[in-house]
Amino acid sequence: MSDPTLFGLLILDRDPFGVANFWGLSQAWLQDAGGFAALGLAAYLLYALRVPAEQAESAKSRAGVSAWMLIMAVLTMLAYAVYGVLIFTGKGFDQINGLRPADPNAFVKYEAPKFSYDYQPLVLMAGGLFALLGIGQPFVASLSKIRFRRIGALAKLGVLEVIRSRALFVYVIFLIPMLFPITWFIQPKPEDELRDIIDWMSYMTQLLAILPALLLGAFAIPNDVKNQNIYTIVTKPVERFEIVFGRYLGYLIVLTLALVVMTTGSWLFIRLTGVNQAAKDETLKARVPLRGKLAFQSRRGSIEGTNVGREFDYRKYIAGDPSSSQRAIWSFASLPGRLASDRDYVPCEFTFDIFRMTKGEENRGVNLAIRITTFKCPQVPPAEAREGNWRWENAARYQEYEQESRQLVAELQGIKPGEVQNPATVLALARPGTPAWRVVNQLAEKYGFYEVTGKEVYDYHPADITVPVGIFKNALSETPAKGADGIAPPILQVAVKCDTKGQLLGMAEGDLYVLEGNRTFDENYFKAAVGLWCRIALVLGLAVTISTYLAGVISFLVALILFIAGYASDHLTDMASGRSNVGGPFRAVNQLLKAEQPTAIVDSGNPLTRAAEGGDVVFSWLVRRFINLVPDVYAYSWTDFVSEGFNIPLENLVMNLVVLVAYLLPWFILGYFLIRSREVAA
Repeated sequence: MSDPTLFGLLILDRDPFGVANFWGLSQAWLQDAGGFAALGLAAYLLYALRVPAEQAESAKSRAGVSAWMLIMAVLTMLAYAVYGVLIFTGKGFDQINGLRPADPNAFVKYEAPKFSYDYQPLVLMAGGLFALLGIGQPFVASLSKIRFRRIGALAKLGVLEVIRSRALFVYVIFLIPMLFPITWFIQPKPEDELRDIIDWMSYMTQLLAILPALLLGAFAIPNDVKNQNIYTIVTKPVERFEIVFGRYLGYLIVLTLALVVMTTGSWLFIRLTGVNQAAKDETLKARVPLRGKLAFQSRRGSIEGTNVGREFDYRKYIAGDPSSSQRAIWSFASLPGRLASDRDYVPCEFTFDIFRMTKGEENRGVNLAIRITTFKCPQVPPAEAREGNWRWENAARYQEYEQESRQLVAELQGIKPGEVQNPATVLALARPGTPAWRVVNQLAEKYGFYEVTGKEVYDYHPADITVPVGIFKNALSETPAKGADGIAPPILQVAVKCDTKGQLLGMAEGDLYVLEGNRTFDENYFKAAVGLWCRIALVLGLAVTISTYLAGVISFLVALILFIAGYASDHLTDMASGRSNVGGPFRAVNQLLKAEQPTAIVDSGNPLTRAAEGGDVVFSWLVRRFINLVPDVYAYSWTDFVSEGFNIPLENLVMNLVVLVAYLLPWFILGYFLIRSREVAA
């Protein structure tokens, strides 16, 4: 059995990007990046077609226009015209990703975009694709002239410049915090000691990696132009974009080596630091969880779950009472075959919140009933109001289960079946490795049913149950048939009930999971560094690209603002989607002038109020466009996974790299045009 102290608590307010999100993200990328590409294509064509004939030949060559670009521009205009007609007529609205009205006070989990076949998103995607093909044609054509040998030489030059400038000495600062354990300054709980050390090391590593990336990327090219060093390069047979990419690659190599040193040093510090054993048991591992989809149901059907009024409305609550029919149900659409391998049990771990309506019993938690069933054993809620037990849909099958369990328990105890008082009590006390547990596994494999009653849990205290492997063998024995609606039922369900009166049990989707296995902490720690490397590559690419045209200080500030805005993406999304319950800036100014409270009822008949609402609509549209420029910084953050002891899937790291390339590609295309249009040498 697993030790009940060996669990973590991970708040999942968004799911990491996986391979299943690729096509939805691709469609969203074509729509967003294509919109900016359309603006760039229009600006470029207007500039190129207006170049006077008497201009220098160098200016004309930098503003060349091909027939392909003109064709793509026409197709882009046609696509956006069709999109405008669809919006005006109200047809083809995106039913999957479209904004829907939501409770502004409720917690909203970020959902990755899904591919939509509605007319509006498809036409918008096509317009973006045409724009990208048009504006990207000169960039792609120039790739045939690029030589990796020249890029390597420029990258080597960038590395040597960093070494000569002694910028690497800034990383010596990283050694200073290591000399002083974090426990000297704060007194964490024993089980949180290692978690706090990891968080502190992660913070220092980010600070000492991202800030130098900003400084190097923003000031390199402007300083070369200012000091006229770039003249010795552009006069050679070198493509201008090779200068940009060579600088980027050289600085990225230096920062990557620095990150490897810092990550290895922090890992050694963690491994060599003497910490509490409880902290090691809590964090020094990498659990591989299998999570399901959470829903709340009762005899009245699907319910939303109770909102207890907490500001962070991450969890919903069900009522605690023996007669309550409310259930929190986790549904698993699929299961890996290795769960049904040659093992005795599979751990199911969970951490719940208890909201006490009454004081309850001192030093006592609340009692739960946890029922695990497969699609072969469907359950239905009770029909009576005061009946709390859910019933088997097939009553005859339940009677068969009761008779067989009584027979097996009687054989186990060496008595007659009629002498068995309550077989469920005997089976509930069974533990892995005992004869009684073999009976539990046998029944679970045959009927697809297992229940634990009287499980005591405490507020935010991790707990677990051992699930017989037979339940997974039953679930994986065949594929569930689709219902009348064309949807197959979940292959496995875990239903949780609170039996203690006067208490509410709160849970979120990530609070319960089936434990597939464990990976090593060391592997997990270095995988988390990949996310930080992506942030370094991202901010360095921003700074280098922007510095191809702007001064060093301005490039630094613009890249810094965009990067920091990525940490406030949730707030920006609320502003852009209208989920903020206090409105936008125009409504706020209107209420200030009228001395109204932010929660006052809006008078829609007032002309000033209508004008303010219209201004907020325009402001929301502008914020949505700004969000498209802001990098998704949180997508690369894996510190919580490491500190809470959860495995970082390799699939998500691969998607991190895909998203990084997709974000930087339009910026590099912009940098190509900016450096080509800049007069850096006579």
